[in-house]
Amino acid sequence: MGHSLRDLNVFTLTFAQKLALSMISMILLSAGILGYPMVYRQFSLMEEQFNVMGTTLVNQLATNAIELVFVKDELKLGQLVKNISEQTDVLSTVIVNKDQEIVTGSGIQPPNHWLYDRMNTQESGFALDENNIGWFYQPIVFNGVTGGVAWIGLDKSQLIENQRFIVSSGLTLVALMVLSIMLLAVRISRNLSKPILEIISASEAIASGRLSFRMRGDYSGEFTAVKSAFNNMADGLEQKLTLEKNISRFVSSSVAENYMSREDEDFTLQGERVEASIIFVDLVGYTNFSNNHSPEVIADVLNFYFTEFANTCHAHQGNVDKFIGDCAMLVFGCPSYDPQHRQHALNCAVQIRDDIAILNKQRQQEKLPWLDIRIGLASGEVLAGLLGSPERLNYSVVGDAANLAARLCDKAPCGQILTDRAFIESVRANKNGFEISTHQTQQVQVKGFTNAIDTLVVDQIESNNEK
Repeated sequence: MGHSLRDLNVFTLTFAQKLALSMISMILLSAGILGYPMVYRQFSLMEEQFNVMGTTLVNQLATNAIELVFVKDELKLGQLVKNISEQTDVLSTVIVNKDQEIVTGSGIQPPNHWLYDRMNTQESGFALDENNIGWFYQPIVFNGVTGGVAWIGLDKSQLIENQRFIVSSGLTLVALMVLSIMLLAVRISRNLSKPILEIISASEAIASGRLSFRMRGDYSGEFTAVKSAFNNMADGLEQKLTLEKNISRFVSSSVAENYMSREDEDFTLQGERVEASIIFVDLVGYTNFSNNHSPEVIADVLNFYFTEFANTCHAHQGNVDKFIGDCAMLVFGCPSYDPQHRQHALNCAVQIRDDIAILNKQRQQEKLPWLDIRIGLASGEVLAGLLGSPERLNYSVVGDAANLAARLCDKAPCGQILTDRAFIESVRANKNGFEISTHQTQQVQVKGFTNAIDTLVVDQIESNNEK
């Protein structure tokens, strides 16, 4: 789960980054394409207005000063300079004569080297000093003779400040748009990751066996269909699991697994011949017990013993074939192949005998009803498969081995395991590392068998490593 969540976080982050970067790129490109011409035009208009104003003022000053410069009327020149200096943004008004002397002026004066450099020119011009003052100059000319130069100094700092404001405003606007896009991308990625996270959690819940898990979030679009499909799948799996659990209560798990995946046409009433071992476990004195107890007590006692038989059977790789009244039929070696079915069946029979003996002592001490058992054990070739009608089937085994186990159970001593010599010899021939202790009984004539059966009572199984 940790890897899945980390992968999802990487995916979500990558998606958000790509989404944000793509949208930011579009914003920047759009801002560049649309904004640059607008800013350039705005700057050009501001520069043009500034230059027109300076050029007009210096031209006005130079024209009006022509006669006054040549007649050296300093009084009127001073008045002319004063009038122009009173206009907005005019920081300096200066008239220089042909001898490079300032005849009259108002405000600061242009740099001295500019005054001298521009003295011998007959062309107007513009220069910007380090203090953001724009200096406009124009020669005072009459009949081709230069009598001096008119200078106008305008404050350009406000223009530059306005230009900076426009740039900063544009950059701020772009930054806000970029931030908005990033927040939008994060929000979108979170909206996408939320249902994806729930889908991952739901999948991991199903994988871990929690089939009751359902997606609960409210989604829109395609996620609604995903939620519905997942919950329907979970419903189906939960129903299937419930069905399997219920079926396993009626048949062994291995039998259920063997047939659950088959199609209807695969169910046939033809069995297969297999080597198997069969145990019959009978409750001794059940008839008298049932006559003297209520149905509830009888059912409780039967369930107690049958549970012990089934648990021990499954622990030794066997299957509960059926419960018949007060008897249990246990099968080893089918439907799943087991080459050690005889050893497993023998171990199971011994453990049932020993465990029931211990449990019966406990029940006696607790004043609880109890019953002794007897066990019949045999092995051989049987026909295993589905028995019954096409509408109602039951998995079971039939054959001489099953019949012999049932007959031996009927003849077994109380609390003992009765088997035939052929079974014990087959187990010993496999050399499984166990020593089997038995004692011989008489040969018995068993119904359905022509020859008498040489029977043995199993006393003990001991591992050779324990000796």
